[in-house]
Amino acid sequence: MDKKKILVIDDDQSVVSYLEFLLAIYGYSMEGASSGEEGLKKIEASLPDLIFLDLMMPKMSGYEVCRRIRSNPRTSAIPVILYTASRIGPEEKAKGIELGADDFLSKPFNTQELKARLDRLFKRRTEDMGYNPLTKLPGNLFIEKEFKSRLNRKGFFAFCYLDIDNFKAYNDLYGFKKGDDAILFTADVVKKAIEEAGNPDDFVGHIGGDDFIFVTTVDKIDAVCEHATKRFDKLVFQYYDEEDVKKGYITSRDREDKLKNFPLMTVSIGVLTNVNNPFPPLSQMVERMTELKSKAKKDPNRPKGSFVVKF
Repeated sequence: MDKKKILVIDDDQSVVSYLEFLLAIYGYSMEGASSGEEGLKKIEASLPDLIFLDLMMPKMSGYEVCRRIRSNPRTSAIPVILYTASRIGPEEKAKGIELGADDFLSKPFNTQELKARLDRLFKRRTEDMGYNPLTKLPGNLFIEKEFKSRLNRKGFFAFCYLDIDNFKAYNDLYGFKKGDDAILFTADVVKKAIEEAGNPDDFVGHIGGDDFIFVTTVDKIDAVCEHATKRFDKLVFQYYDEEDVKKGYITSRDREDKLKNFPLMTVSIGVLTNVNNPFPPLSQMVERMTELKSKAKKDPNRPKGSFVVKF
């Protein structure tokens, strides 16, 4: 099993060396950074499993580093432990909590307490990995559990795979922040469709990026898909500049780095049911749903707007 990677950000080299020795005994891999600026670069490059962060550093404080970690979608879920040589008072703790710190320690470190807190944070992160950090929807671990559970139930079900058409072009042109906003909007569209047209025990999951899974019963699938596609097509314009909405397309670069006109975003949904045939094994289900979703994207007779293909 790979060792957990811990990044220590501290301008005091003696502290970095001490933690390197101590963490190696605990079985962790450690890297050091001597400033907030260096630390942020290393975080972005290597995505450590946990960050030890000194509060009191010149130029950029630990508070500012923590704020930047939490404001970056790529790093926002990484556990952060703040520490300082002085006693941490309630005001410092409150500020750290507001910025998203997971824990606080005072130097000199109590080694038993340090190990206990590391174990707790890593255990919690393992549990949290079941959820997508951006949308907070169940991720791949829970999606697989849901699939297995549904396959063992009686009744007719619909497994649905949704993704956003032309999302990459949008994300490249408008930037990651707007791209994340579009993904959050899509998550909200799917959740509302299930809440308003589905069943209380229906499932919504987020595979990652712009890919979503939802599960409902066959009698509800038409209403759920109609609700989702109509709501998406009605509200997606708010994520574009007015000029692009008027044109009905954006100009961005394709995968070959050539400028190209792309239609505004819609969604494609591939729907697999067990009405005519039993569901295939789990490994084949995702492959089949992906095929149906791709078919919806490329259907030459597809009308303008979002589209659904059922099998």
